[in-house]
Amino acid sequence: MVIFITSKSAYSEMESLIVSGKHPIWLTCDVLSEKEYEALWKSGVNASVLDYVVDTENIDDMSCAMSTIKEHHAGQNIWVQILNEN
Repeated sequence: MVIFITSKSAYSEMESLIVSGKHPIWLTCDVLSEKEYEALWKSGVNASVLDYVVDTENIDDMSCAMSTIKEHHAGQNIWVQILNEN
């Protein structure tokens, strides 16, 4: 499983799983500060960062991000939080 984090709330919700290092993660550029990203990488987590923000309600944003992640992790399921706000 690959964990795709698009918001700080998703990161907070999944933090214990993320820092376990059991799964590769992808983050959008606005989730963590540069210092936080660096600490994550130094801890041994397989983390990749997209250089753009992804709006999970925008099909083009999601398609682009999913395509990139699939390219690097073929055949693996991808977990992503979709906010269900009404």
